[in-house]
Amino acid sequence: MQIVLDTYGINLSVRNKCFLLKKGRIKRMIHPSRVSSFLVTMPCNITSPAIILAASNEIAITVCSNTGSPDAKLWSSHFINTPALRRKQYLFNDCSAACEWSKKMIRLKLKGQSANLALIANRKEAIKERSLEAISLIEQQIRNTEKVSSSTTNWTKTLRYLEASSANQYWQTIGIKLPAPYYFEHRIKQKPPDAFNSSVNYLYGILRNHIETAILSLGLDPALGVMHVDGYNRPSLVFDLMEPFRPIMDKLLLENILAGKLANSSVVDSDGVCWLNRKGRKKLIDLFNKKLHQPMVYNKQKTNLNNHVLTETKLLTHAIKRNGN
Repeated sequence: MQIVLDTYGINLSVRNKCFLLKKGRIKRMIHPSRVSSFLVTMPCNITSPAIILAASNEIAITVCSNTGSPDAKLWSSHFINTPALRRKQYLFNDCSAACEWSKKMIRLKLKGQSANLALIANRKEAIKERSLEAISLIEQQIRNTEKVSSSTTNWTKTLRYLEASSANQYWQTIGIKLPAPYYFEHRIKQKPPDAFNSSVNYLYGILRNHIETAILSLGLDPALGVMHVDGYNRPSLVFDLMEPFRPIMDKLLLENILAGKLANSSVVDSDGVCWLNRKGRKKLIDLFNKKLHQPMVYNKQKTNLNNHVLTETKLLTHAIKRNGN
């Protein structure tokens, strides 16, 4: 399970080879075998023995910002001791298998977006026609991805264009009939003015952390992407692998909004930027962790989200080992 440290001043230490969580008179001991990761969302105290115990059990400790994006991560040195695999990863981008893998990621993402639009069409009669039109356009772009090959000039840019044009249809449709304060017209990644963009950004941040941990656990370099452009402090491969799972986060948020299960837990500052308060962040973390272990169908396979992420990462690792020469 993922342990969330969301209480100001909580202390994480070690006792009898177990993690000890302490806040005032409240204490809780947890064996490392029960912990998959630590997510820190509030200032706390973590002792060096706790860090070493986590590292020896390959348990990542991630410190997140108010937007859900990881500010810092501590992990085992075993995660990075894989030079042979990373050499293959570097060479993988030049082979046709990289193009086929990228096409798969984009197709799965677009299919997920199409399914979410169908959900909205069934729940919001006022935009059913518009939703069906958007679905038709996205399905056309899915077919267009099949025409892309490694011989296509700038095939990565072509795939990104197909993805971006689909995203434009998707986001312009999906939020226009949501209840306040979740109503929105455009997807905004930086300084969001509404609760939906703020919430989905936070879920993407948690997803990013989870996928980066999976990538590191298998020895891949999270900064060496296939589709996304490499850059300083930019985990391009993480963004690549996130693509098919983003619609799952969208659906998680949409279903809870439409069911009236998400109270307004956002605050708009003097600059018009919408921020989630502590209650809102905790609610999204709880929803994500619950989703992580719920059975669901992805790419025609049924298991939980955690296993789907690990499987997709392992498939990429195997492709790199076979083709990165």
